Amino acid sequence: MKRSLLIFAVTLCVLTACRSNRDRLIEVNSFINENRLDTAQACLTRINPATLSEHDLAFYQLATVKLNHLRYRPVPSDTLIRSCISYFRKSGDKDKLAESLYYQGVADYEAGHVKEAFVTMREAERCAEGITDLTITHKIVECLADWNMSEGQYRLAMPYAKRNLEISTMVNNYNWIAYALVFLSQIHEGLGQHDSSHVYLDKCIGYIHDVPDSQRVDFYNYSAALMINTDLSAAHDYAMKGNAIRENSMSCVSLAQVRFSEGDTEAADSLCCYALMLATTPTERIYVLEQTMQMQEKQGQYDEAYQTSRSLMYEKDADALQRERHDVRNIQLTYDYELRGQHQRQNLYLSLLAVAVAVLLVILSILYHRYKMNKVDKEVMENQLLINIYSQQVDQLKSSNQDMESAVNTLTEKITSLRERQSEILYEGRRLYDHILQGGTTSLWGKTDFAHLIEFYKLIDLPFVTHLENDYDNLSPRNMFFEILYNMGKNDKEVANILGIGNSTVRSSKTRIKGKKI
Repeated sequence: MKRSLLIFAVTLCVLTACRSNRDRLIEVNSFINENRLDTAQACLTRINPATLSEHDLAFYQLATVKLNHLRYRPVPSDTLIRSCISYFRKSGDKDKLAESLYYQGVADYEAGHVKEAFVTMREAERCAEGITDLTITHKIVECLADWNMSEGQYRLAMPYAKRNLEISTMVNNYNWIAYALVFLSQIHEGLGQHDSSHVYLDKCIGYIHDVPDSQRVDFYNYSAALMINTDLSAAHDYAMKGNAIRENSMSCVSLAQVRFSEGDTEAADSLCCYALMLATTPTERIYVLEQTMQMQEKQGQYDEAYQTSRSLMYEKDADALQRERHDVRNIQLTYDYELRGQHQRQNLYLSLLAVAVAVLLVILSILYHRYKMNKVDKEVMENQLLINIYSQQVDQLKSSNQDMESAVNTLTEKITSLRERQSEILYEGRRLYDHILQGGTTSLWGKTDFAHLIEFYKLIDLPFVTHLENDYDNLSPRNMFFEILYNMGKNDKEVANILGIGNSTVRSSKTRIKGKKI
Protein backbone atom coordinates (compact mmCIF):
# COMPACT_ATOMS: atom_id res chain seq x y z
CA MET A 1 0.00 0.00 0.00
CA LYS A 2 2.81 2.41 0.93
CA ARG A 3 4.63 1.52 -2.27
CA SER A 4 1.51 2.32 -4.35
CA LEU A 5 1.09 5.68 -2.63
CA LEU A 6 4.76 6.46 -3.25
CA ILE A 7 4.44 5.65 -6.98
CA PHE A 8 1.28 7.79 -7.19
CA ALA A 9 3.01 10.72 -5.49
CA VAL A 10 6.05 10.51 -7.78
CA THR A 11 3.83 10.33 -10.87
CA LEU A 12 1.80 13.32 -9.68
CA CYS A 13 4.97 15.32 -9.11
CA VAL A 14 6.28 14.48 -12.58
CA LEU A 15 3.00 15.44 -14.25
CA THR A 16 2.85 18.68 -12.23
CA ALA A 17 6.42 19.53 -13.20
CA CYS A 18 5.66 18.89 -16.88
CA ARG A 19 2.59 21.05 -16.67
CA SER A 20 4.42 23.89 -14.95
CA ASN A 21 7.16 23.97 -17.58
CA ARG A 22 4.59 23.91 -20.33
CA ASP A 23 1.89 26.20 -18.94
CA ARG A 24 3.65 28.76 -16.75
CA LEU A 25 5.02 30.56 -19.80
CA ILE A 26 1.46 31.11 -20.99
CA GLU A 27 0.57 32.37 -17.50
CA VAL A 28 3.59 34.70 -17.50
CA ASN A 29 2.56 36.15 -20.85
CA SER A 30 -1.00 36.64 -19.57
CA PHE A 31 0.25 38.42 -16.43
CA ILE A 32 2.47 40.70 -18.55
CA ASN A 33 -0.46 41.64 -20.79
CA GLU A 34 -2.49 42.45 -17.65
CA ASN A 35 0.40 44.61 -16.37
CA ARG A 36 0.84 42.32 -13.33
CA LEU A 37 4.59 42.50 -13.66
CA ASP A 38 5.54 41.34 -10.14
CA THR A 39 3.40 38.22 -10.50
CA ALA A 40 4.84 37.57 -13.96
CA GLN A 41 8.39 37.91 -12.64
CA ALA A 42 7.68 35.52 -9.76
CA CYS A 43 6.30 32.90 -12.16
CA LEU A 44 9.21 33.33 -14.55
CA THR A 45 11.82 32.74 -11.84
CA ARG A 46 10.20 29.36 -11.04
CA ILE A 47 10.92 28.11 -14.57
CA ASN A 48 14.20 26.31 -15.20
CA PRO A 49 15.39 27.21 -18.74
CA ALA A 50 17.48 24.04 -18.92
CA THR A 51 14.31 21.89 -18.88
CA LEU A 52 12.57 23.73 -21.76
CA SER A 53 12.18 22.63 -25.35
CA GLU A 54 13.63 24.82 -28.11
CA HIS A 55 10.25 26.47 -28.73
CA ASP A 56 9.54 27.06 -25.03
CA LEU A 57 13.06 28.42 -24.52
CA ALA A 58 12.44 31.02 -27.23
CA PHE A 59 9.10 31.85 -25.54
CA TYR A 60 10.94 32.15 -22.18
CA GLN A 61 13.52 34.52 -23.70
CA LEU A 62 10.77 36.66 -25.25
CA ALA A 63 8.99 36.91 -21.86
CA THR A 64 12.29 37.97 -20.26
CA VAL A 65 12.76 40.72 -22.85
CA LYS A 66 9.18 41.96 -22.35
CA LEU A 67 9.57 42.14 -18.58
CA ASN A 68 12.90 43.98 -18.84
CA HIS A 69 11.35 46.48 -21.22
CA LEU A 70 8.24 47.14 -19.12
CA ARG A 71 10.32 47.48 -15.93
CA TYR A 72 12.66 49.97 -17.70
CA ARG A 73 15.65 47.73 -17.09
CA PRO A 74 18.67 48.35 -19.34
CA VAL A 75 19.33 45.53 -21.81
CA PRO A 76 23.08 44.85 -22.10
CA SER A 77 22.74 43.30 -25.57
CA ASP A 78 20.06 42.33 -28.07
CA THR A 79 21.22 38.71 -28.31
CA LEU A 80 18.09 37.36 -26.61
CA ILE A 81 15.59 39.10 -28.86
CA ARG A 82 17.56 38.32 -32.03
CA SER A 83 17.63 34.68 -30.97
CA CYS A 84 13.83 34.80 -30.58
CA ILE A 85 13.41 36.39 -34.01
CA SER A 86 15.63 33.76 -35.61
CA TYR A 87 13.74 30.87 -34.02
CA PHE A 88 10.20 32.15 -34.61
CA ARG A 89 11.04 33.08 -38.20
CA LYS A 90 12.23 29.51 -38.73
CA SER A 91 9.27 27.92 -36.93
CA GLY A 92 6.66 30.08 -38.71
CA ASP A 93 5.02 31.31 -35.47
CA LYS A 94 3.72 34.66 -36.81
CA ASP A 95 2.33 35.88 -33.47
CA LYS A 96 5.59 35.54 -31.57
CA LEU A 97 7.69 36.65 -34.54
CA ALA A 98 5.67 39.87 -34.81
CA GLU A 99 6.04 40.47 -31.06
CA SER A 100 9.78 39.74 -31.15
CA LEU A 101 10.24 42.17 -34.04
CA TYR A 102 8.28 44.77 -32.07
CA TYR A 103 10.70 44.61 -29.12
CA GLN A 104 13.71 44.63 -31.44
CA GLY A 105 12.32 47.76 -33.10
CA VAL A 106 11.74 49.43 -29.72
CA ALA A 107 15.29 48.59 -28.63
CA ASP A 108 16.70 50.06 -31.85
CA TYR A 109 14.64 53.25 -31.51
CA GLU A 110 15.66 53.78 -27.89
CA ALA A 111 19.30 53.25 -28.91
CA GLY A 112 18.95 55.98 -31.56
CA HIS A 113 18.96 53.61 -34.54
CA VAL A 114 15.83 55.18 -35.99
CA LYS A 115 16.10 53.84 -39.55
CA GLU A 116 16.60 50.25 -38.37
CA ALA A 117 13.79 50.70 -35.84
CA PHE A 118 11.23 51.80 -38.44
CA VAL A 119 12.17 49.02 -40.87
CA THR A 120 11.91 46.40 -38.12
CA MET A 121 8.60 47.78 -36.84
CA ARG A 122 7.14 47.84 -40.35
CA GLU A 123 8.19 44.20 -40.74
CA ALA A 124 6.46 43.49 -37.41
CA GLU A 125 3.35 45.21 -38.80
CA ARG A 126 3.45 42.97 -41.89
CA CYS A 127 3.94 39.82 -39.80
CA ALA A 128 0.99 40.80 -37.61
CA GLU A 129 -1.41 40.81 -40.57
CA GLY A 130 -4.00 38.11 -40.04
CA ILE A 131 -3.00 37.13 -36.49
CA THR A 132 -5.73 36.85 -33.86
CA ASP A 133 -3.83 38.32 -30.89
CA LEU A 134 -4.96 41.97 -30.95
CA THR A 135 -2.63 42.80 -28.05
CA ILE A 136 0.36 42.35 -30.36
CA THR A 137 -1.27 44.18 -33.27
CA HIS A 138 -2.29 47.06 -30.99
CA LYS A 139 1.15 47.80 -29.60
CA ILE A 140 2.74 47.70 -33.07
CA VAL A 141 0.13 50.08 -34.51
CA GLU A 142 0.27 52.35 -31.44
CA CYS A 143 4.06 52.48 -31.64
CA LEU A 144 4.07 53.47 -35.34
CA ALA A 145 1.50 56.18 -34.60
CA ASP A 146 3.63 57.50 -31.71
CA TRP A 147 6.94 57.39 -33.60
CA ASN A 148 5.59 59.11 -36.71
CA MET A 149 4.00 61.77 -34.52
CA SER A 150 7.23 62.29 -32.57
CA GLU A 151 9.15 62.69 -35.84
CA GLY A 152 6.65 65.31 -37.05
CA GLN A 153 5.13 63.01 -39.71
CA TYR A 154 1.54 63.69 -38.72
CA ARG A 155 -0.02 62.55 -41.99
CA LEU A 156 1.79 59.22 -41.79
CA ALA A 157 0.76 58.92 -38.14
CA MET A 158 -2.95 59.53 -38.82
CA PRO A 159 -3.94 56.12 -40.30
CA TYR A 160 -2.07 54.33 -37.52
CA ALA A 161 -3.81 56.46 -34.88
CA LYS A 162 -7.22 55.69 -36.38
CA ARG A 163 -6.41 51.99 -36.52
CA ASN A 164 -5.22 52.21 -32.91
CA LEU A 165 -8.58 53.65 -31.81
CA GLU A 166 -10.44 51.00 -33.82
CA ILE A 167 -8.57 48.13 -32.12
CA SER A 168 -8.85 49.72 -28.67
CA THR A 169 -12.61 50.16 -29.06
CA MET A 170 -12.99 46.61 -30.38
CA VAL A 171 -11.23 45.22 -27.29
CA ASN A 172 -13.02 47.76 -25.04
CA ASN A 173 -9.78 48.58 -23.22
CA TYR A 174 -10.23 52.04 -21.68
CA ASN A 175 -6.50 52.53 -21.11
CA TRP A 176 -5.83 51.90 -24.81
CA ILE A 177 -8.73 54.14 -25.80
CA ALA A 178 -7.33 57.01 -23.71
CA TYR A 179 -3.98 56.83 -25.52
CA ALA A 180 -5.66 56.44 -28.93
CA LEU A 181 -7.77 59.57 -28.35
CA VAL A 182 -4.90 61.72 -27.08
CA PHE A 183 -2.77 60.65 -30.05
CA LEU A 184 -5.53 61.70 -32.45
CA SER A 185 -5.86 65.01 -30.62
CA GLN A 186 -2.11 65.64 -30.87
CA ILE A 187 -1.99 64.70 -34.55
CA HIS A 188 -4.88 67.04 -35.42
CA GLU A 189 -3.17 69.79 -33.44
CA GLY A 190 0.06 69.14 -35.34
CA LEU A 191 -1.84 69.47 -38.62
CA GLY A 192 -3.33 72.78 -37.46
CA GLN A 193 -6.84 71.31 -37.09
CA HIS A 194 -7.53 72.84 -33.68
CA ASP A 195 -11.27 72.16 -33.47
CA SER A 196 -10.80 68.44 -34.15
CA SER A 197 -7.95 68.40 -31.65
CA HIS A 198 -10.24 69.74 -28.89
CA VAL A 199 -13.00 67.28 -29.83
CA TYR A 200 -10.68 64.30 -29.32
CA LEU A 201 -9.24 65.78 -26.13
CA ASP A 202 -12.76 66.19 -24.68
CA LYS A 203 -13.39 62.50 -25.42
CA CYS A 204 -10.05 61.54 -23.91
CA ILE A 205 -10.60 63.29 -20.57
CA GLY A 206 -13.32 60.80 -19.66
CA TYR A 207 -10.80 57.93 -19.93
CA ILE A 208 -7.78 59.45 -18.12
CA HIS A 209 -8.68 57.74 -14.81
CA ASP A 210 -8.31 54.36 -16.57
CA VAL A 211 -4.64 55.11 -17.23
CA PRO A 212 -2.17 53.94 -14.52
CA ASP A 213 -1.26 56.77 -12.13
CA SER A 214 2.40 56.89 -13.17
CA GLN A 215 1.43 57.34 -16.84
CA ARG A 216 -1.13 60.12 -16.39
CA VAL A 217 1.42 62.94 -16.33
CA ASP A 218 1.63 63.16 -20.15
CA PHE A 219 -2.16 63.36 -20.41
CA TYR A 220 -2.34 66.15 -17.82
CA ASN A 221 0.51 68.07 -19.44
CA TYR A 222 -1.03 67.92 -22.92
CA SER A 223 -4.47 68.86 -21.59
CA ALA A 224 -2.99 71.86 -19.77
CA ALA A 225 -1.06 73.01 -22.86
CA LEU A 226 -4.10 72.73 -25.13
CA MET A 227 -6.47 74.51 -22.70
CA ILE A 228 -4.15 77.33 -21.73
CA ASN A 229 -5.80 79.75 -24.19
CA THR A 230 -9.40 78.63 -23.67
CA ASP A 231 -9.82 77.59 -20.01
CA LEU A 232 -7.12 78.96 -17.73
CA SER A 233 -8.56 77.38 -14.57
CA ALA A 234 -8.71 73.89 -16.11
CA ALA A 235 -5.20 74.32 -17.55
CA HIS A 236 -3.93 75.22 -14.05
CA ASP A 237 -5.59 72.17 -12.49
CA TYR A 238 -4.16 69.79 -15.07
CA ALA A 239 -0.67 71.31 -14.79
CA MET A 240 -0.77 70.91 -10.99
CA LYS A 241 -1.88 67.28 -11.34
CA GLY A 242 0.94 66.57 -13.80
CA ASN A 243 3.55 68.22 -11.58
CA ALA A 244 2.26 66.31 -8.53
CA ILE A 245 3.01 63.01 -10.25
CA ARG A 246 6.44 64.11 -11.49
CA GLU A 247 8.05 67.51 -11.85
CA ASN A 248 8.47 68.15 -15.56
CA SER A 249 9.08 70.95 -18.03
CA MET A 250 5.62 70.85 -19.63
CA SER A 251 3.73 71.29 -16.36
CA CYS A 252 6.07 74.05 -15.26
CA VAL A 253 5.73 76.05 -18.46
CA SER A 254 1.92 75.75 -18.27
CA LEU A 255 2.01 77.02 -14.68
CA ALA A 256 4.29 79.83 -15.85
CA GLN A 257 1.69 80.86 -18.45
CA VAL A 258 -1.02 80.83 -15.76
CA ARG A 259 1.08 83.00 -13.42
CA PHE A 260 1.85 85.37 -16.30
CA SER A 261 -1.88 85.69 -17.08
CA GLU A 262 -2.45 86.53 -13.40
CA GLY A 263 0.18 89.29 -13.57
CA ASP A 264 2.86 87.50 -11.52
CA THR A 265 5.62 87.92 -14.12
CA GLU A 266 8.42 87.20 -11.64
CA ALA A 267 6.98 83.77 -10.83
CA ALA A 268 6.40 83.15 -14.54
CA ASP A 269 10.05 83.92 -15.36
CA SER A 270 11.26 81.68 -12.56
CA LEU A 271 9.04 78.79 -13.70
CA CYS A 272 10.21 79.17 -17.31
CA CYS A 273 13.86 78.91 -16.23
CA TYR A 274 13.06 75.86 -14.13
CA ALA A 275 11.09 74.32 -17.02
CA LEU A 276 14.10 74.70 -19.32
CA MET A 277 16.27 72.91 -16.76
CA LEU A 278 13.80 70.02 -16.59
CA ALA A 279 13.41 69.68 -20.39
CA THR A 280 14.92 66.39 -21.55
CA THR A 281 14.03 66.29 -25.26
CA PRO A 282 14.42 68.75 -28.17
CA THR A 283 10.62 68.97 -28.46
CA GLU A 284 10.29 70.01 -24.81
CA ARG A 285 13.13 72.57 -25.04
CA ILE A 286 11.64 74.09 -28.20
CA TYR A 287 8.19 74.39 -26.58
CA VAL A 288 9.59 75.97 -23.40
CA LEU A 289 11.70 78.47 -25.37
CA GLU A 290 8.74 79.41 -27.60
CA GLN A 291 6.49 80.14 -24.62
CA THR A 292 9.28 81.99 -22.79
CA MET A 293 9.99 84.20 -25.81
CA GLN A 294 6.30 85.08 -26.18
CA MET A 295 6.06 86.14 -22.52
CA GLN A 296 9.27 88.19 -22.80
CA GLU A 297 7.95 89.99 -25.88
CA LYS A 298 4.68 90.78 -24.12
CA GLN A 299 6.66 92.29 -21.19
CA GLY A 300 8.78 94.38 -23.57
CA GLN A 301 11.93 92.45 -22.65
CA TYR A 302 13.25 92.56 -26.20
CA ASP A 303 16.91 91.90 -25.40
CA GLU A 304 15.97 88.81 -23.41
CA ALA A 305 13.52 87.75 -26.15
CA TYR A 306 16.31 88.10 -28.73
CA GLN A 307 18.66 85.85 -26.75
CA THR A 308 15.85 83.34 -26.26
CA SER A 309 15.09 83.41 -30.01
CA ARG A 310 18.74 82.53 -30.76
CA SER A 311 18.57 79.58 -28.42
CA LEU A 312 15.26 78.61 -29.99
CA MET A 313 16.71 78.81 -33.50
CA TYR A 314 19.65 76.64 -32.45
CA GLU A 315 17.31 73.99 -30.97
CA LYS A 316 15.06 74.02 -34.05
CA ASP A 317 18.02 73.69 -36.41
CA ALA A 318 19.43 70.81 -34.38
CA ASP A 319 16.02 69.13 -34.28
CA ALA A 320 15.51 69.62 -38.03
CA LEU A 321 18.97 68.20 -38.74
CA GLN A 322 18.24 65.21 -36.54
CA ARG A 323 14.92 64.56 -38.29
CA GLU A 324 16.59 64.95 -41.67
CA ARG A 325 19.13 62.31 -40.65
CA HIS A 326 16.32 60.04 -39.49
CA ASP A 327 14.40 60.67 -42.76
CA VAL A 328 11.55 58.47 -41.50
CA ARG A 329 9.24 59.45 -44.34
CA ASN A 330 11.58 58.18 -47.05
CA ILE A 331 12.44 55.14 -44.95
CA GLN A 332 8.81 54.10 -44.86
CA LEU A 333 8.13 55.02 -48.49
CA THR A 334 11.17 52.96 -49.53
CA TYR A 335 9.94 50.06 -47.40
CA ASP A 336 6.48 50.25 -49.01
CA TYR A 337 8.05 50.44 -52.48
CA GLU A 338 10.25 47.41 -51.84
CA LEU A 339 7.31 45.52 -50.37
CA ARG A 340 5.18 46.28 -53.44
CA GLY A 341 8.05 45.14 -55.64
CA GLN A 342 8.30 41.93 -53.65
CA HIS A 343 4.56 41.33 -54.05
CA GLN A 344 4.78 42.07 -57.78
CA ARG A 345 7.68 39.63 -58.18
CA GLN A 346 5.74 37.02 -56.23
CA ASN A 347 2.64 37.59 -58.37
CA LEU A 348 4.78 37.40 -61.55
CA TYR A 349 6.31 34.14 -60.34
CA LEU A 350 2.86 32.71 -59.59
CA SER A 351 1.60 33.87 -63.00
CA LEU A 352 4.55 32.27 -64.79
CA LEU A 353 4.03 29.11 -62.77
CA ALA A 354 0.34 29.07 -63.71
CA VAL A 355 1.22 29.57 -67.40
CA ALA A 356 3.81 26.79 -67.22
CA VAL A 357 1.28 24.44 -65.61
CA ALA A 358 -1.34 25.37 -68.25
CA VAL A 359 1.14 24.73 -71.08
CA LEU A 360 2.12 21.42 -69.49
CA LEU A 361 -1.54 20.40 -69.23
CA VAL A 362 -2.11 21.30 -72.90
CA ILE A 363 0.93 19.26 -73.92
CA LEU A 364 -0.21 16.31 -71.81
CA SER A 365 -3.70 16.59 -73.31
CA ILE A 366 -2.30 16.56 -76.85
CA LEU A 367 -0.06 13.62 -76.05
CA TYR A 368 -2.99 11.78 -74.50
CA HIS A 369 -5.16 12.41 -77.58
CA ARG A 370 -2.39 11.16 -79.81
CA TYR A 371 -1.92 8.14 -77.58
CA LYS A 372 -5.64 7.29 -77.78
CA MET A 373 -5.66 7.73 -81.56
CA ASN A 374 -2.49 5.74 -82.03
CA LYS A 375 -3.81 3.06 -79.72
CA VAL A 376 -6.89 2.51 -81.89
CA ASP A 377 -4.78 2.58 -85.07
CA LYS A 378 -2.26 0.20 -83.53
CA GLU A 379 -5.00 -2.16 -82.40
CA VAL A 380 -6.54 -2.24 -85.90
CA MET A 381 -3.16 -2.77 -87.54
CA GLU A 382 -2.14 -5.47 -85.07
CA ASN A 383 -5.46 -7.25 -85.51
CA GLN A 384 -5.13 -7.16 -89.30
CA LEU A 385 -1.50 -8.32 -89.14
CA LEU A 386 -2.37 -11.25 -86.88
CA ILE A 387 -5.30 -12.18 -89.13
CA ASN A 388 -2.94 -12.28 -92.12
CA ILE A 389 -0.32 -14.32 -90.25
CA TYR A 390 -2.85 -16.81 -88.87
CA SER A 391 -4.49 -17.14 -92.31
CA GLN A 392 -1.12 -17.98 -93.88
CA GLN A 393 -0.44 -20.54 -91.17
CA VAL A 394 -3.85 -22.15 -91.74
CA ASP A 395 -3.18 -22.38 -95.48
CA GLN A 396 0.18 -23.95 -94.81
CA LEU A 397 -1.29 -26.51 -92.41
CA LYS A 398 -4.08 -27.41 -94.81
CA SER A 399 -1.62 -27.97 -97.67
CA SER A 400 0.59 -30.26 -95.60
CA ASN A 401 -0.06 -34.01 -95.46
CA GLN A 402 -0.03 -34.12 -91.67
CA ASP A 403 -3.13 -34.28 -89.53
CA MET A 404 -3.21 -30.75 -88.15
CA GLU A 405 -6.95 -30.37 -87.64
CA SER A 406 -6.52 -29.32 -83.99
CA ALA A 407 -3.97 -26.63 -84.85
CA VAL A 408 -6.08 -25.43 -87.76
CA ASN A 409 -9.13 -25.12 -85.49
CA THR A 410 -7.14 -23.16 -82.92
CA LEU A 411 -5.84 -20.68 -85.50
CA THR A 412 -9.29 -20.41 -87.06
CA GLU A 413 -10.73 -19.50 -83.66
CA LYS A 414 -8.06 -16.80 -83.19
CA ILE A 415 -8.81 -15.40 -86.64
CA THR A 416 -12.50 -15.35 -85.84
CA SER A 417 -11.87 -13.60 -82.54
CA LEU A 418 -9.65 -10.95 -84.16
CA ARG A 419 -12.18 -10.36 -86.94
CA GLU A 420 -14.88 -9.93 -84.31
CA ARG A 421 -12.78 -7.30 -82.57
CA GLN A 422 -12.16 -5.59 -85.90
CA SER A 423 -15.85 -5.80 -86.64
CA GLU A 424 -16.69 -4.25 -83.26
CA ILE A 425 -14.49 -1.23 -84.02
CA LEU A 426 -15.90 -0.89 -87.52
CA TYR A 427 -19.43 -1.51 -86.29
CA GLU A 428 -19.07 1.19 -83.67
CA GLY A 429 -17.62 3.52 -86.33
CA ARG A 430 -20.51 2.75 -88.65
CA ARG A 431 -23.02 3.45 -85.87
CA LEU A 432 -21.45 6.81 -85.16
CA TYR A 433 -21.28 7.64 -88.87
CA ASP A 434 -24.98 6.86 -89.27
CA HIS A 435 -25.69 8.94 -86.18
CA ILE A 436 -24.10 11.96 -87.86
CA LEU A 437 -25.95 11.30 -91.13
CA GLN A 438 -29.23 11.25 -89.23
CA GLY A 439 -28.59 14.73 -87.80
CA GLY A 440 -26.88 13.68 -84.55
CA THR A 441 -24.17 15.61 -82.68
CA THR A 442 -20.95 14.74 -80.85
CA SER A 443 -22.04 16.21 -77.50
CA LEU A 444 -21.87 12.82 -75.74
CA TRP A 445 -18.89 11.40 -77.62
CA GLY A 446 -15.74 10.24 -75.89
CA LYS A 447 -12.18 10.37 -77.25
CA THR A 448 -12.29 6.85 -78.77
CA ASP A 449 -15.56 7.57 -80.61
CA PHE A 450 -13.79 9.92 -83.02
CA ALA A 451 -11.07 7.30 -83.61
CA HIS A 452 -13.66 4.55 -84.30
CA LEU A 453 -15.50 6.71 -86.83
CA ILE A 454 -12.21 7.52 -88.59
CA GLU A 455 -11.41 3.78 -88.88
CA PHE A 456 -14.82 3.17 -90.45
CA TYR A 457 -14.44 6.16 -92.75
CA LYS A 458 -11.32 4.51 -94.18
CA LEU A 459 -13.69 1.99 -95.76
CA ILE A 460 -15.59 4.87 -97.39
CA ASP A 461 -12.70 7.11 -98.49
CA LEU A 462 -9.29 5.65 -97.64
CA PRO A 463 -7.32 8.14 -99.82
CA PHE A 464 -8.83 11.11 -97.96
CA VAL A 465 -8.01 9.67 -94.51
CA THR A 466 -4.51 8.78 -95.73
CA HIS A 467 -4.16 12.39 -96.94
CA LEU A 468 -5.10 13.65 -93.46
CA GLU A 469 -2.61 11.29 -91.81
CA ASN A 470 0.31 11.96 -94.14
CA ASP A 471 -0.06 15.57 -95.28
CA TYR A 472 -0.73 17.15 -91.85
CA ASP A 473 1.38 17.33 -88.72
CA ASN A 474 -0.34 14.96 -86.29
CA LEU A 475 -3.94 16.07 -86.49
CA SER A 476 -5.97 15.13 -83.41
CA PRO A 477 -8.93 12.73 -83.94
CA ARG A 478 -11.31 15.67 -83.41
CA ASN A 479 -9.56 17.78 -86.07
CA MET A 480 -9.53 14.83 -88.49
CA PHE A 481 -13.25 14.38 -87.89
CA PHE A 482 -13.69 18.13 -88.49
CA GLU A 483 -12.19 17.68 -91.98
CA ILE A 484 -14.14 14.48 -92.61
CA LEU A 485 -17.41 16.36 -92.00
CA TYR A 486 -16.56 18.71 -94.86
CA ASN A 487 -15.58 15.69 -96.98
CA MET A 488 -19.06 14.31 -96.20
CA GLY A 489 -20.53 17.49 -97.75
CA LYS A 490 -21.39 19.38 -94.58
CA ASN A 491 -21.34 23.19 -94.55
CA ASP A 492 -20.08 25.55 -91.82
CA LYS A 493 -23.43 25.79 -90.06
CA GLU A 494 -23.92 22.00 -90.02
CA VAL A 495 -20.37 21.45 -88.75
CA ALA A 496 -20.95 23.98 -85.95
CA ASN A 497 -24.21 22.22 -84.93
CA ILE A 498 -22.65 18.74 -85.02
CA LEU A 499 -19.63 19.75 -82.90
CA GLY A 500 -21.59 22.17 -80.67
CA ILE A 501 -19.32 25.15 -81.39
CA GLY A 502 -19.83 28.71 -82.62
CA ASN A 503 -19.11 30.12 -86.06
CA SER A 504 -15.99 31.90 -84.77
CA THR A 505 -14.65 28.59 -83.46
CA VAL A 506 -15.29 26.98 -86.85
CA ARG A 507 -13.23 29.71 -88.53
CA SER A 508 -10.40 29.45 -86.00
CA SER A 509 -10.38 25.63 -86.34
CA LYS A 510 -10.00 25.92 -90.10
CA THR A 511 -7.08 28.30 -89.64
CA ARG A 512 -5.43 26.09 -87.01
CA ILE A 513 -5.77 22.93 -89.16
CA LYS A 514 -4.52 24.75 -92.22
CA GLY A 515 -1.43 25.76 -90.23
CA LYS A 516 -0.66 22.10 -89.56
CA LYS A 517 -0.42 21.23 -93.23
CA ILE A 518 3.05 20.01 -94.17
